[in-house]
Amino acid sequence: MASQSWLGPVFAYDWLTSSRRWQGYALRSLLVLQLLLGLSAVWARSGGAEELSIPQQVQIGRAFYVVTTLVVLGLVGLAAPAATAGAICLDKARGNLTLLFTTDLTDAEIVLGKLAARLLPVLGLIACAAPVQALATLFGGVDPVVLTGAILVCVACAVFGCTLALTLSVWGRKTHEVLLVTYAFGLAWLLAPPIWAVTVSMLPWQIRPPWLPSYLALMPYNPVVLIIGPLDPPPGMRIGLGEQAWFCTLGLLASALLAAAATWRIRAVVVRQASRAEVARHGDRRLSWPRLLPSPSLDGNPVLWREWHRRRPSRWSAAVWGLFIVLSTGFSLWAIFQVLGGGGIGGRDSGAAISGMQVSAGLLLLSVSAATSLAEERQRGSLDVLLATPLSTRSIVLGKWWGAFRTVPLLAVLPVLIAAALATHTGFIIGPVLIGGLIVSYGAAITSLGLALATWLPQMGRVIGLTAGLYLVVLIGAVPVGMSLFGYWAGAGIASASPFWGVGFSSAMIGGTAGPGRQIGTHAAWLVFWIVAYCLVAVGLLLATLKTFNRCLGRIEARS
Repeated sequence: MASQSWLGPVFAYDWLTSSRRWQGYALRSLLVLQLLLGLSAVWARSGGAEELSIPQQVQIGRAFYVVTTLVVLGLVGLAAPAATAGAICLDKARGNLTLLFTTDLTDAEIVLGKLAARLLPVLGLIACAAPVQALATLFGGVDPVVLTGAILVCVACAVFGCTLALTLSVWGRKTHEVLLVTYAFGLAWLLAPPIWAVTVSMLPWQIRPPWLPSYLALMPYNPVVLIIGPLDPPPGMRIGLGEQAWFCTLGLLASALLAAAATWRIRAVVVRQASRAEVARHGDRRLSWPRLLPSPSLDGNPVLWREWHRRRPSRWSAAVWGLFIVLSTGFSLWAIFQVLGGGGIGGRDSGAAISGMQVSAGLLLLSVSAATSLAEERQRGSLDVLLATPLSTRSIVLGKWWGAFRTVPLLAVLPVLIAAALATHTGFIIGPVLIGGLIVSYGAAITSLGLALATWLPQMGRVIGLTAGLYLVVLIGAVPVGMSLFGYWAGAGIASASPFWGVGFSSAMIGGTAGPGRQIGTHAAWLVFWIVAYCLVAVGLLLATLKTFNRCLGRIEARS
């Protein structure tokens, strides 16, 4: 009762409904299971000997700490925005928020109640993972103070991620747009040090101001560096509990400012948005770059034609994708210039890393967009109108699939150009083709996954969270699993299931900077395997969607 009187009835209602959902308990159980699987992989890599020397125990303890903490940080960074992105958007779309304004509830009770009800499950994930993470201290090599600092960093990221998504949902109209902007901000924050380092290096030294800070000034504010730094600090830096506590303090202060801004503006923004009619405003002024591609025929597939011409990106989506295009193009051209202009091994490695990072970020944004191609219309109710037409289920599903997949070939253009530049050093001309096929197969699997989950699950927030979550699990988890269990070269092939490793490491091999040249043929065989495997996954999920589409959406089966 004390918590209800402090946060208000909004928190009491949301917390009561969320605590009765089985998905929260399943997510915590899956997190603990994933952590235990990570510990098993590290132990299997060590050989599982009954008697270990002290240095071996130290290495195992450190590996336990790194694996478990990175898994928790990645899941928190994904789950925190997904939990709160639709907190205000859904209530605005249903009209519930306008009715709340007519009651005696204050704006602070509404905002803080919704924030607390969605933040507590995320903090519960951290609390469930803490005992498993503490197992690393039993082997030595990891001080409990280091683990305490890592938990503080995860808490700061959880609170800031929830508050940022909630604040953006006050101004945003759609859940996927809020998630898109939040994830884009998180990626930009994580990649800020290398982006700043490359940007500074591109400036001629004659015009470079002496007071310009280096990328090392951003490292103490990077959560990944703060977690791994106490074990292996960067040169010239000290990472300890003080730096981690300071990061947590800054994160909580920034969260408090965001919550205050949301409380201050929620009533005015929501009332103004509710007073405007939902019409296709700014239709001709929005970014419409997909029209540069050949347009599909209206008679061939009306659904695809509609997706191509009417599904235009909003201002938020256009801003995120526009920023991604600008950064990707600029850094890719710089990488190609370094590779072809005699940048040496360092230039080729930078080009491979840039290629892997931009593909990973682009596919993450694609996972959010692919999940909403069907889920958004299902939530609005416009899908019911489409289902009442004589269009076949096959044409509807394929039209939605191609409409979401159309951006994937564009994601492959710059990495293929970088691979072609790298291939000039080794003569492996088939390498760019493999890189392009790999990116297309990644995108096809993600598109089919998002469409399948949107068919099977009615809640758009869960669809987006599961699609992006499964993608991040493969992106992050495939590398340590492959390298820990199967040795270096076989593990490098298995780790190519991760888009970052598959594109980045493969580009480095094509450029001749990742191992002896005789291994490039074996790795190429692994790339062909993953291209075929991901294409089979995409086709399998698409066939499963076609099989279950009518039953899940209540459409009558056509009988001959």
